[in-house]
Amino acid sequence: MTVSRSGIVFLAIVSTIAGIVLVYVVDVPLPVVVSLGFGALCLLWLIVLLTVPWNLYFQAHALIHEIRVSRERGVEVSPEREAEALRIAVRMRRAAVAAHLLSAALLAVVTYFSGETVGYYFAVFYLIATLFRPAGAWFSHLRNRMTTMLEEVRYPREDVVTLVERVAALEGRAEESEARAAELAERLDALTSETRAGFHAATARGDDLDRRLDAMGRKFEDSLSRLTDNQEVLSGIKAFLRLIRSETG
Repeated sequence: MTVSRSGIVFLAIVSTIAGIVLVYVVDVPLPVVVSLGFGALCLLWLIVLLTVPWNLYFQAHALIHEIRVSRERGVEVSPEREAEALRIAVRMRRAAVAAHLLSAALLAVVTYFSGETVGYYFAVFYLIATLFRPAGAWFSHLRNRMTTMLEEVRYPREDVVTLVERVAALEGRAEESEARAAELAERLDALTSETRAGFHAATARGDDLDRRLDAMGRKFEDSLSRLTDNQEVLSGIKAFLRLIRSETG
């Protein structure tokens, strides 16, 4: 239950206008209008009593609950904050109860001196209303607690789900990294083997080429030596032929 400042001002303006209309238009006696206005003011003050201090009290208790839940999750929370929230809750509870009691007592005193018995009913209602917000908040807390427990039984908490998803994602990335590392290692081994095989093949080809070059060199030298011998034979034959021609001539 929350009441805004603008709502209170609106109710006050409406009550004032209604009182003026009742007095000057409907010709309702002024004491009756005053009694009605006093009753409306009492109801408005009761709404304020049931909202402002009790809201702060229950908000402080909600803060204490969240602090304890955070500690259950492993989140460190300063003990000073919990102690401060407890102090605020105690003060607001005392202020709310005291406001109800003082309002009832003040209303009873005003009723006693004014002689109107209606005020006593409002005073008793103020006292009974002291239990309204705690009772309503208790039932609301039970409903919310049962709903939360039911959700926790059916489904894990959102932070647990998020943590599980993050762990699963990290595990997937780790497995992917391991697979890539293994693939790179295999490629490196294959490249190393290919490099070694290529080096050995190149060495073998180089040795074979050296042997072939040596053999070709030897053949070339033999060919040159043979060519030199044949040239001398040809020169001798040509000289012999020239000698025969000269004698014949």
